[in-house]
Amino acid sequence: MASQEELVGQTAPGAALPEGDIALEQRQDLDKLHINAIGMPSVMYYCFAGAAPIAAMFFNVPNMAAQAGASVPLVFLLSAIGLLLFGISIVYFSRRLTSAGGFYTWVRHGLGAGTAFQAGWLMLFGYAIFEASSQAAFGGLADINISTYLGFQMPLGWVTYALIGCVLVFLLSFFDIKWSTWWLAPFLVLEIGSLVLLDLMITIRGGASGHDLLHTFTPAGSDLKGVAPGGVLGIGVAMALGIWSWIGFEAGAVYGEESRNPRRAVPMAIFSVILIMAILYIWTTYSAVIGLGWQHAGDTLGNITIAPTPYYNLADHFVGGWLKVLMIIAVTTSSFAACLAFHNGMVRYFYAMGREGILPRVFGRTHPRWKSPHYAIMAQSLFTILVIIFLAFIIQKNNPDGSVSYALGIADGKVYTQTSGITSYAWLATIGTISFLVVYILVNFSLPAFALRFDRANFNPLLHLIAPIVSCLFLLIPLLSFIMPPLPIIGDFFTGLGFFPTPFPLNILPLFVIGWVIIGLLYAFYLARRHPERYEFLGRILRADV
Repeated sequence: MASQEELVGQTAPGAALPEGDIALEQRQDLDKLHINAIGMPSVMYYCFAGAAPIAAMFFNVPNMAAQAGASVPLVFLLSAIGLLLFGISIVYFSRRLTSAGGFYTWVRHGLGAGTAFQAGWLMLFGYAIFEASSQAAFGGLADINISTYLGFQMPLGWVTYALIGCVLVFLLSFFDIKWSTWWLAPFLVLEIGSLVLLDLMITIRGGASGHDLLHTFTPAGSDLKGVAPGGVLGIGVAMALGIWSWIGFEAGAVYGEESRNPRRAVPMAIFSVILIMAILYIWTTYSAVIGLGWQHAGDTLGNITIAPTPYYNLADHFVGGWLKVLMIIAVTTSSFAACLAFHNGMVRYFYAMGREGILPRVFGRTHPRWKSPHYAIMAQSLFTILVIIFLAFIIQKNNPDGSVSYALGIADGKVYTQTSGITSYAWLATIGTISFLVVYILVNFSLPAFALRFDRANFNPLLHLIAPIVSCLFLLIPLLSFIMPPLPIIGDFFTGLGFFPTPFPLNILPLFVIGWVIIGLLYAFYLARRHPERYEFLGRILRADV
């Protein structure tokens, strides 16, 4: 078994850069971020915030329980293996290549400029879309919770809360990176603390009828009434949402230029977050199953229409009403923290590609005092606001056959109602997740390519070849769950396996990613032909003083 030091690596500070790379410190003409501003705890905050653990438990787990019953903890255990194997690739590169370009810088050194451009292009798109989706979730949750428990109806509903969130994220990101960290820390403590307290109390009291490892960590608990497809197949299908529950954890990869001792802080932070989240997800789902009783994993925990009420009921029963209140607050603030994490990640990709001339160079400028990529921040904030305004005009009506029809316009409150922020979140998050998963797989492919070309002396077949290949197989599960069911002819086969069906507009969401990739290919072709020096510059600026 590999030790932690083997996983983290031994690259020494000040190690020579790969041939052709440019040391950031030697380019006095480039605006720089706030060097050494944050430490490993801050990097961990951004990783946790991007994944939004409590939201994953509240809204992903019910769907997973409907597919795998009481075996949801087993689903998370298997999903964690895939993510930990991907963590090896992240750790390897973050120990060797330090840049605000994060993933696309790593892909550049493994697979070349063309693939790296698409990696950066997709991360830009994914983060931009994910911020808008998280703002929609924040607005939706704030509107539901405030109207339900305080009786206050905000004009324009969730849209107003989302727009307020956009302004707050702009202000927090515009100033020093430390400001964001100070805001994230209390949200993280509330979010993780409320889940751990609930898990602890259920574990101590033994749930509804005692501990049960048989039905939670074997397929024995997956065959329940109302659970489909159940069994081993249901466990495999549920892994799509299991892996999705980690999406956003990679946010720490872009803080190499702003963190102290980044070649240790970034890999340790990201790998630790993957491991901690694995423990938290497994423990929380185990606690929820035994708290309700494994027989009710399908009809109660897996009842999507009442989510997240089962968690609130568990908090009420095993701890007290005050924890329910804290969890209601936590799931809302968690969504806001995710907005900030995705926003900061996006603008750093924007900044990195701007200073390299891949995007307009104005986006590579930083504020003279705060050292924040302020032009990128303004552009991304404007984009998010425009997306929220567009979503405000999507309306829906329920048809007699149970289906839903969508249109653009203003809801009349009788036939048509405004589509909720939570629904809008699901649409956009699907687009962002597809983008991220493709890049995750590219990073895995980059590891053996880089190691064999530039680091052959330290090449370890288990860590640098087998691990990324197996990780890709895990990552393909959620990717296929998004792109295969909408396809004609073969789509029915995948929904027959147990993957969720994709009625409109879910069936067109992959097309947004495909369209973005096509635009990227055309733009990359233009750059390579008209500005080859800028194209070759892609992903070559690295921090060398570490």
